[in-house]
Amino acid sequence: MLIFITGGVRSGKSSYAERRAVDLFHEELYQVKLFNKEKGALYYLATGLADDDEMKQRVEKHQLQRSKTSPHWRVIEQSTNVGERLPLFKPTDVILIDCLTTLLTNELFNDWQDEPDKWKDPFYRKKIETKLKSFITHLARGKFTAVLVSNEVSHELFLDELPLVYAKLLGTLHQHAVCESDEAVLVEAGIPIIKKGRE
Repeated sequence: MLIFITGGVRSGKSSYAERRAVDLFHEELYQVKLFNKEKGALYYLATGLADDDEMKQRVEKHQLQRSKTSPHWRVIEQSTNVGERLPLFKPTDVILIDCLTTLLTNELFNDWQDEPDKWKDPFYRKKIETKLKSFITHLARGKFTAVLVSNEVSHELFLDELPLVYAKLLGTLHQHAVCESDEAVLVEAGIPIIKKGRE
């Protein structure tokens, strides 16, 4: 099961995603007790790298926020190749992946010190797109429950080539995520707007 949650910067999407993941985990715990299934875990798969002061502050804020929502969080930090982690999860696990935007950045600019203009190569961009689409598809088809968070940048005005290339790639991934998801939610000003599923 895949739940896709997107929204603008500071829209409240991460807070909503964390609450949703905790609720799903508690539902899973109830099922475990009811049907004597193997107990699962609640995972936070962090794709961000705390490599500057702003990012460190954001990480600390998210850690504090998570500690208030549940004591059950288990954090996995992986900035690229996150698909490698998926075989580790059990059917009763709930995994929150935060976020697709950062993951795309990490993948697109991996080894940028050696090849700073690699992102300009359309074949390279297609390779990254295919890799991340495959990751999203595996999330959707996995036996576990996945909550995938991303940022909405489609309303921005891009004048330079790099942000435009990035926005187009992210938009393509968002379309794929919505197509593959059981539920898609847009969060605006802290208000979740259901776009798909949960009528």
